[in-house]
Amino acid sequence: MPERLRDDLDRFADEHGYGGRSEVIREACRSLLEQYEETDYEGRRVVGTVTAVFGYDDPEIESRMMDIRHEFEASIRSNSHNCLTGNTGCIESFVVEAEYDVLLRFVGTVRGADESVSVEYTVLPVDVAPANVVE
Repeated sequence: MPERLRDDLDRFADEHGYGGRSEVIREACRSLLEQYEETDYEGRRVVGTVTAVFGYDDPEIESRMMDIRHEFEASIRSNSHNCLTGNTGCIESFVVEAEYDVLLRFVGTVRGADESVSVEYTVLPVDVAPANVVE
């Protein structure tokens, strides 16, 4: 484990009242595994928003994001890349429409782009979209 990551974990543990980095790692692992547990979305078509935040002007990560876009192009409905104020970082946002397992694979692929990439996502089943408004 890189020294920087150990330092970040130790600092996080201290700031949030954990007994040490192992508690932080256990909780993070549980949280990650819970995201991939079977849900009501299994076997359903979903729409998901996926947001990835990473360092500014990192050609390796930006290239990896481009590869991911190509790999999942059939499921990506929208994609944008924006830079944070003062070039302090980049945000890559995606709207993905696919089977739930494909969305989870997409999220895992984005997370795996680099250890510095922070990823958040939301999911909504496509069949829950609001009905057309009648005038």
